[in-house]
Amino acid sequence: MSTESVREPSLKVQCVIFSAMGLVTLFFLVVCAGMAFLIQTLFQLTTGWVLYLRRILPELTVSVSGTLWFLICLALFTAGLHLVCRRVYCQKKGNTVEADGTIWRLRWSLSVVTLVLVLVSSGISLIGVSHQLWWMASGKDKMLYRGGMTAMRRSSSKHNLRQIGLALQQFHDEHTRFPSGGIFDQTGQPQHGWVAQLLPYLEHEELYRQINFSQPWTAEVNRKPYETQLPVVQSPGMIPDYIEQEISHVDDTGYQPAHYSANSHVLGINHSLQIHDIKDGAANTILAGEVKEGIRAWGDPLNFRDPAQGINRGPDGFGSHFEQDQKTGAHILFGDGSVRFVSDDIDPDLLRRLSLPADGETVFEGW
Repeated sequence: MSTESVREPSLKVQCVIFSAMGLVTLFFLVVCAGMAFLIQTLFQLTTGWVLYLRRILPELTVSVSGTLWFLICLALFTAGLHLVCRRVYCQKKGNTVEADGTIWRLRWSLSVVTLVLVLVSSGISLIGVSHQLWWMASGKDKMLYRGGMTAMRRSSSKHNLRQIGLALQQFHDEHTRFPSGGIFDQTGQPQHGWVAQLLPYLEHEELYRQINFSQPWTAEVNRKPYETQLPVVQSPGMIPDYIEQEISHVDDTGYQPAHYSANSHVLGINHSLQIHDIKDGAANTILAGEVKEGIRAWGDPLNFRDPAQGINRGPDGFGSHFEQDQKTGAHILFGDGSVRFVSDDIDPDLLRRLSLPADGETVFEGW
């Protein structure tokens, strides 16, 4: 055995190994880049037909008359095609047909019919694939979003809440207290909300300077800043192209919404707490959370609510369209800066205790 014959298999093995390593690396990079939905989409397209057939086949009824008509038409088409092809073939061959005895054979006609059926089936399948892709991208369930983009948007929403939590801590460090949930003047007229007070700590100091805090947030002088979109208070899970139902626009005046609301027991009307006022422990006290109903503008001084109203229980409580471990719920920001996913089946009494900063009731670790 020559050296080249020994070396050739080893090179082939190395090529296979390098190709496998390249595929694994590409898969890892795709997942790390938050583009796992591409792989999930291919998987759904591949397995979707199996699931579709399993759901549809039991409901299908075979029409005997329709099947017979199809077979008769197919037989007539095959016979007609065979006669036409045989005549054309003989005319082209001319006298050579009698010499070599070659004629257009029936199996050739059957091969042509089979090819036509395959092409027609392929065209129908291609149309079906394009329809399935369109349904996955824009249908009621929006499978491409749910199957792939959800994890990335959940992570973005959690990051937004962490940014809000960090801004609250920085505000407290500078002012020795948390901001008021809503500032109202002596006559009870709403002035400004907690988000506006946090703008310098959310890297929007220039926007903060544009606000005239001596005038109400709805004053004409404040219209432009409060019409500015603020991505840090907009949840990616509330993008209209994903969910059209239950998304209430703030109003038609152009004010931009906030998809996060504060805990009214901590950030209330002209009411702000210091960290030592949270006697039940910062890790066990809610500061803010995601909302999907009753949405207000980020400048609205009434952008707070009672978490004890429940998770996904109505327009006055917290909630989101996200799921975790096949449970619906919402991401909640706690006083220690942590963000946890709280399912909507949480014990109401526990949720009430997490909402109150100093009720004196014990909340066990690992709740």
